[in-house]
Formats: sequence, structure tokens, C-alpha cells
Amino acid sequence: MGELENAVCDATNSLLSSKGRIKLLEAGCGSSTHIKFIPEVYAIGIDISEQQLEKNKIVQEKILGDIQEYPLPKDEFDVAICWMVLEHLSNPQNAMRNMFGAVKAQGLVILGFPNLLSIKGIVTKFTPFWFHQLFYKFMKYEFQPFPTYFRVAITPNKVMKFAEENGFSVVFIKFVEGGVTKKFRNRFRIMDFAFVIIERVTKFVSSGKMLSPLLDSCAIVLQKRGIRS
Repeated sequence: MGELENAVCDATNSLLSSKGRIKLLEAGCGSSTHIKFIPEVYAIGIDISEQQLEKNKIVQEKILGDIQEYPLPKDEFDVAICWMVLEHLSNPQNAMRNMFGAVKAQGLVILGFPNLLSIKGIVTKFTPFWFHQLFYKFMKYEFQPFPTYFRVAITPNKVMKFAEENGFSVVFIKFVEGGVTKKFRNRFRIMDFAFVIIERVTKFVSSGKMLSPLLDSCAIVLQKRGIRS
């Protein structure tokens, strides 16, 4: 696991320390999972890709469906995870609202997504999908990117505001520079220099108040307000 996943694991397992078993929803689960839990896990995965679901050997139940529309059961899960999926959805707020309703009172929703307000985020938002494919091929990645919508609704501040309006509290947030950006900067020193200059200008102009534009990956852990039944 990477830096962001490890930080989320530590924070989440601390919040779940009193639980011996949890029911987990993996929203947009794909073929693997990203967070390891200390409690025993019964996992249900939902994904729009039948091929990806077939490859997933972690979840105990599989649902072929769109997290934006599928009628999830209400107040059913202790934890819901949506990891690097929201940027690929045309209506990410529908997906979040669906997950919010599916977790129990005091339950957790874990969201991992790219930070639109970063150099990588802005480039991804305003370049076509063929450019993303070409970039990943040029950088010799074995996996291929998925098409992105990257709605403004998933900027970190908007996600937190939307969560609070829907009965959740933010209990953890972390930003990191992702592996793709690090690899790119290490491979092309002139781009590394350019990125550092942009970072310093941003810091100067904002008097240090703005987040570094190099921090392109974000994770937020939300907890549902209310009393457990």
C-alpha cells in the first residue's frame, strides 16, 4: 500500500478499535481492495464492470451495478469505501448520497480521490482522454486509465461541505503527492524544476495559505452523525 492508504488504514482502524466484525461496502470495488481492516470483514462489492468483479477475490458478495443509481439498502453497513472512483462518475454527488444512506449511524465513509486543485488534477480535467492514454503508455504503465469527468463537486472543500449537509462529520483528511506525479518528476528533471517553481509561486502569492499544487491525491474519512440503534 502507498502513503495515503497507510494513513487511512491507521485512522480508520483507530475509529473501529471497539469492533470485532464489520460489514463493508466496496463502492466501485474493481478487482482489488485498498484498505486493510483489523476487525473481521464481511465485504460486499459493487462495480459497473462485470470483468473487474470477476477478478475480485476479496469481496464475499458481488453486485453488478452503478453506484450512482443502484438502490443500496439503508443503514446496512459499518463502513463504505469509494477509492479513486468519484472522478470517473458523471454525478459523483448521487454516488456519495447513495453511500451516505447505506451506512449506519456512527458508520464511516472512506473517500479517496484526486485533488482537482493540483497540477495533475487541472491537467487531467482539461485534457482529452486520448492524451491520458498516451501519457500512461509513454510512462510505461501496464494499466490503462479510465475516462474521467472530474466534476468540480469533488474538490475537497465541496466534498466536505456536501457530507456535512448530509449528516456526516469529517474525522480525517490527508493530501499526498501521488506516485504518477513523483515518477514523472523523477524522470524529467526540467519538469521537476517547473513544478517546484509553480509550488513556490503559489505559496508566495497565497502567503502560504494555499495547499501545495503538488499534492494531487486526497483521502477523507467521514462519520455519520446519530445514535446507533
